[in-house]
Amino acid sequence: MTDWTLCRWHGPPAVLEAALRGLGWHGPEEESAADADSRIGGFIPSAGEPPCVVEGIAYAALVSRGPLATPDGLADTPADLSISLLGSF
Repeated sequence: MTDWTLCRWHGPPAVLEAALRGLGWHGPEEESAADADSRIGGFIPSAGEPPCVVEGIAYAALVSRGPLATPDGLADTPADLSISLLGSF
């Protein structure tokens, strides 16, 4: 059985998208990542979907095998806010 960790991040859209792309996500009209990170079990938004942006701040969540460091330029999103904006796995 795999222990999963839910990571919830927010920040500038370009920074968030770059961080997600580094883990295997891709945005609308982009090709799938060739080298998806094997630690990642899924993304919100799903690959191919745009991130949720509210008042210029982008929000995303992902599930991983173990904790991931919050990327530079992003911050952890409180669970209640993330769930209200994105839902959950």
